Amino acid sequence: MSSNRYYYYDHDAGAFVAVEAGRRAGRRAGWAKVGAAAALVLGVVGMGVASEASTGAAAAPAETTQAEEISVLRGELAAANARLTSFAARVDVLAETDRELYRTVLEADPVPAGGAVGETEPENAAPVVPVRRVRDDAFARFSEPTADLLEETTEAFDRLERQLALQSESYDELRSLAARRDAVLRQQPAILPLKNARLTSGFGMRRHPILRVSRLHAGVDFAAPVGTPLYAAGDGRVSFVGTRGGYGTVVEIEHPLAGKLTRYAHLSRAADGVREGARVRRGQTVAYSGDSGLSTSPHLHYEVRQLDAARTPLNPVTTFVPDVAPAEYRQILAAARAPTASFD
Repeated sequence: MSSNRYYYYDHDAGAFVAVEAGRRAGRRAGWAKVGAAAALVLGVVGMGVASEASTGAAAAPAETTQAEEISVLRGELAAANARLTSFAARVDVLAETDRELYRTVLEADPVPAGGAVGETEPENAAPVVPVRRVRDDAFARFSEPTADLLEETTEAFDRLERQLALQSESYDELRSLAARRDAVLRQQPAILPLKNARLTSGFGMRRHPILRVSRLHAGVDFAAPVGTPLYAAGDGRVSFVGTRGGYGTVVEIEHPLAGKLTRYAHLSRAADGVREGARVRRGQTVAYSGDSGLSTSPHLHYEVRQLDAARTPLNPVTTFVPDVAPAEYRQILAAARAPTASFD
């Protein structure tokens, strides 16, 4: 046990008084408790400060990274929007080509702005005014610049989708028209019906060499030895094979898409496989020249007629243009106009 004695000044007594052992121990215990409590408070505060500092240090880089990602994504979105606008401009160029070239060539109605293919543009139609989209609820939680950019991109996608759908439908129609036009062109009588042709009599009023009367010579004559191959002037269907009075042996071919009929007369015979209902292609051998019917010498009498009720005759010379050079066509035209006698 310690021999030290402790005193304290008693103001009431005006003198130093010795501290009793029990009281001294209590005070020491009290001060110890105060010290322990203070240490605990300081420890808790210190831990909180340390934790806050640690959290702040960890959060700052994450927020910075997130902000950078948002900035990059916003830039990518703006770039995508610009590309969409560029694609839409290219589709507009295709649509313009559609209107100004393809539909003009194919004689198709223009596609109305914002309408469907096959519809016609109403007269004095008011211009289409773009309507601002109502803000999508899905974008309301974003900042104003981001929400605007998202809406613009969505509108660009919608607009491009509509343009592509309309243009795709238009091109489907044009392909169909082109295929039909191609079929029409293939059926047009457009080539000479025989090779090394020498036209001896043209289209028009002529004195018949046998009947001795003036009447319409409804076709043209080509001098040709018996057995000369004769060709289909266009795709078509054989509508008649047989004898027609003064025409002698005849082959007739209908070209319905072109609205024409071609007639080959004074034949020696039809080619093998050429019978009524048979399909023929341009350039295919359909018959052989001869001297049958009211004819003065071997030749081909060739006619082109409208496929109407009256079977109106046309001047075949006008159909030869695609098949001959300009100089050759001028020679044929001159021969057709010359007042030569027909062979039939």
